[in-house]
Amino acid sequence: MKKLITSLVAVPLLLITANSNVAMSEVNVESNYNESFKSSSFDIDNSLICSESKNYEGVIDYIKSHEGYANGKAYICVSGKLTIGYGHVIRKGENFAPQISKKTADSLLREDFKRAYALTERFTPFLKGSKKLAIAHFIYSKGIGAFLRSGLRQAIKNNGDVDEEFAKWCYYTDYKTGNKVYSKVAAGIQRWETKMWHTDDELYSQARYAR
Repeated sequence: MKKLITSLVAVPLLLITANSNVAMSEVNVESNYNESFKSSSFDIDNSLICSESKNYEGVIDYIKSHEGYANGKAYICVSGKLTIGYGHVIRKGENFAPQISKKTADSLLREDFKRAYALTERFTPFLKGSKKLAIAHFIYSKGIGAFLRSGLRQAIKNNGDVDEEFAKWCYYTDYKTGNKVYSKVAAGIQRWETKMWHTDDELYSQARYAR
């Protein structure tokens, strides 16, 4: 009888121990799962940062290619603004030599793009990688006012059709007539921005899953 009682007591203890082991196992699995998610998210963030770093100089080179150097001399751009170097709009109080070097033009470009990049971080802080660079280029090219008023900004905020909004910016306003004029150069720029926007799509897809 004593042996039977001891056995009956032992069975619940074994069940409690077994259940505890199962519970601890589930906790460990969940913990590992969460840590895996954190690690995955961290890796994706790093990949986006690497993509941004890798493509940054490519953006600078692209701006040089479509803006042109104009032999370092000041000129009036299609928007009617006095410009020099690689698309630097000469601001009030700025004075330049009749002809600037490519080194000076490069420095001006980098400062201008750095400002556009900072504005991108301010108004779309959630963007990373190639998407951040695409919008920084848009702001550099069109100005922060144009971006803030644009359907592009709304599409980004509302997960709308970003491609369609990029495609709308293939015109410029002729400062002499005030008319909108289709530009193959502008259309090419928007195709490039769209392509840059989609460069990290796979990483963004992974990021949504990891989070």
